Amino acid sequence: MIRRTLTGLILSTLAATATAIAVQAPVAHAACTSIPANHDPAVIVMVYRTARSLNVNDKVMLSGFEAGWVESRMNNLPCGDKSSLGVFQQRWDYGWGTPEQIMDVVYASTQYYSRAIVCDRNNPGYRPGQIAQCVQRSGFPDRYDQVESKARTLWAEARRVAETAASASTDVTGDGRDDVLTFTQNTLADVYVAPSTGSAFAGTSVKWNDFFALGGETARSGDFNGDGRDDIVAFTHGTTGTAAGDVYVALSTGTGFTGGAKWHDWFAPGAEVPAVGDVNGDGRDDIITFTHNPAGDVYVALSNGSSFGAGVKWHEFFSPANEYPAVGDVNGDGKDDIITFTQGPASAADVIVGLSNGSSFGPGLKWHDLFAVGAELPRVGDVNGDGKDDIVTFTCNADADVYAALSTGTGFAGTTVKWNDFFCTAGEFPILGDVNGDGKDDIIVFTKGATNDVYVGLSTGTGFLGGAKWHDFFGLNGETTL
Repeated sequence: MIRRTLTGLILSTLAATATAIAVQAPVAHAACTSIPANHDPAVIVMVYRTARSLNVNDKVMLSGFEAGWVESRMNNLPCGDKSSLGVFQQRWDYGWGTPEQIMDVVYASTQYYSRAIVCDRNNPGYRPGQIAQCVQRSGFPDRYDQVESKARTLWAEARRVAETAASASTDVTGDGRDDVLTFTQNTLADVYVAPSTGSAFAGTSVKWNDFFALGGETARSGDFNGDGRDDIVAFTHGTTGTAAGDVYVALSTGTGFTGGAKWHDWFAPGAEVPAVGDVNGDGRDDIITFTHNPAGDVYVALSNGSSFGAGVKWHEFFSPANEYPAVGDVNGDGKDDIITFTQGPASAADVIVGLSNGSSFGPGLKWHDLFAVGAELPRVGDVNGDGKDDIVTFTCNADADVYAALSTGTGFAGTTVKWNDFFCTAGEFPILGDVNGDGKDDIIVFTKGATNDVYVGLSTGTGFLGGAKWHDFFGLNGETTL
């Protein structure tokens, strides 16, 4: 089994820093004439993923967002007071690293959180703002606690992007029924599966892999070798170090996952948002990444059954920052297409589709003009069993409504229709999957929190039945569930 850890990277980085500091000559840096009023969406995602990779607790996580907002408005600034640089305004001449290292958001975040972990351990009663001050040693120590509300908002946004999972296939046993998976993403990095029996998820979850998808990596599932059983994939995302941009796959045997093997060595780096789908229609799932920045590029690496080919640009402007990307076969031709939910207010909550022709995605066309408003959680799946993927949105608030818009092959049926009026409350995590094998995707929710239950609402083709508990302990807080 191939094992990957950030410990070695952190230690080597710190050693390199010490060496660099010893030989670093004075460098002049410009003071910032202004700081952007808004955060950089890519920066908050990389800060979040780095914190997850170090398995920080919620208090330490929040401290980093407080520090980042106070110091730079969460922007990777090439300027600052005296020798300060980057998102945390770290100084090369105070032992933080070389200027080049500090301007790497992953490196800078690792430096911040490594120190914050120690501070929290030594001072368990500290508030997040006090931890930030312990690390930053600011002349204005009260500023960090004062921005807690903003920091929580940024943290929630970063988590939302990092956990984007609008579509996924999870039939890991190959019996035609989707199962549920959870990745612990902690120091153990275990993967557990609860197979579907058609009326429940098997009572005691079983460990299918004991070291896969470390904290900060993105875990997904798909049938990459075309054997009818869904496998698991992990995107490491790093921008530097030995694991930068790697993609690992662990194949399903039907009763477990094999050891992780590297299938690609540079894909979905940094803050990009990866996805899985069979975009060329050959029966094997491929990997897709959305740069999710102002360029809005989309790259694809096709599966040959044992590895992914070179990343090739299939679209040059789709799902820029703040939109919610997805993949699904919306016209029923056997090739997965790209979808993006703009997620604006009611006046601008559009759904755009780029159809796959097998070698690229076509121009983005509006398929719906009012769906998945604001912070709703959109999903993609074939809920009526006609072979074309539809769109579903969960309000995940006090109303807990679920709406669906069916695909006609050229658009999503105009007026959204409520398919369930109480499913997925605040803090819960919804997905779609055909759990009873009838060809129609159902709704599934992981309650998280204190209960850690899994509920299912079966699709009738025109609505979802009331939620029924299919598992009473699966997908704990901090774990990634599919």
